[in-house]
Amino acid sequence: MESLVGWFLVLILTGVIGWIGWLQWNSYRTLDQRIDQLDSTLLESTGTRVENVLDAPPGSVIVPYVVTSMVPVQNVVQTPAPVAAPVHEPQTPVRLVHD
Repeated sequence: MESLVGWFLVLILTGVIGWIGWLQWNSYRTLDQRIDQLDSTLLESTGTRVENVLDAPPGSVIVPYVVTSMVPVQNVVQTPAPVAAPVHEPQTPVRLVHD
């Protein structure tokens, strides 16, 4: 009777390990397709881990184990500062040269 329970547990554990292995294999198998389709669920998916972001706004960071969230960005308009002539250099007068 004890050996029957032992074999039953072995079969259950083997099935669980096989199922987890199949889930991992399936997520790696479909990864390229999901990237090509620009699947946004890749960022929140538990089957994938994001280590590098190649196309993100400046200042973006990856924080592990934190759910992603979209943060609105304010449009900041920077006006160029006027450039003044240096004070310490004398300006030379312009002279026209005729042939």
